[in-house]
Amino acid sequence: MFRRIKKEIIIAIIFFEVLMIFLWTLSYLFAKSYGFSSGSFWFSLVLMIVTSLALGYIFVSYLLESKYQLQRNLIFITDEIIHELNIPLSTITANANMLSKTLNSDKDKVRLERIEHATVRLKRLYESLVYTITKEIAPVKKEQFELSQIIKECTEPFIAQERNRFIFDLSPTTVSADKIGFEQVLENIISNAMKHSPIDKPITILLQSNKLEIIDNGEGMDETEMLHIYERYYQGDIESDGRGIGLAVVKNYCDEESINITIYSKKGEGTRVVLDISKIIFSS
Repeated sequence: MFRRIKKEIIIAIIFFEVLMIFLWTLSYLFAKSYGFSSGSFWFSLVLMIVTSLALGYIFVSYLLESKYQLQRNLIFITDEIIHELNIPLSTITANANMLSKTLNSDKDKVRLERIEHATVRLKRLYESLVYTITKEIAPVKKEQFELSQIIKECTEPFIAQERNRFIFDLSPTTVSADKIGFEQVLENIISNAMKHSPIDKPITILLQSNKLEIIDNGEGMDETEMLHIYERYYQGDIESDGRGIGLAVVKNYCDEESINITIYSKKGEGTRVVLDISKIIFSS
């Protein structure tokens, strides 16, 4: 793919150079035939501009047509996949709701509860996929939502893992922002906190005074790691899971939404992520 793009760029450069040589030659021959004057100069200039625009448009249209066709095909295939994913997801949800009314065994209820948690997680992944694709096509509209409620919803799948204990201190706060993007930010930060914390250490989430804080008592980061935390694909611990893109996604979202993010961390003492959400607070 990269070789093809490089080849197309080289072809475009060669075409541009040949076009400029042709136009300058045409302008020279015109001036030589009719003599240099103000009228001939402006005529040749207009001729060069019109010719270059026409030929450039034809060439660029031809060059980009394959890319547009590829984009259209990808959008069509993606729409089909999204539609097909939604069907089994709806089926699982509907049948789980019906089963919940008939089960009497405590063990069966626990198993069904796990299925429901997995379904909720799958639904969030589905929404995230739709969001990511939609965002590439058109700007995502902002909406008003209760942040404390979103925090509870985002932490439910992590709590269901029965790993770290969560401590909440949340005040009601309505914000206006890209909702699904904010959910992705929360999930990335919470996932990092759990991933780098012992199972007996709690994760604390505070929402007070227009600030959201996620605090862990895990391994923390040294100064070298702190310098690179927002770099895409950077991983301080090469043995850790993940692809090193989480905080890069978080930082990009925060910049787009005018959220100031600050990370405090010290090796062996844990990490505190602070989001200043004062600029997205919704006031009616």
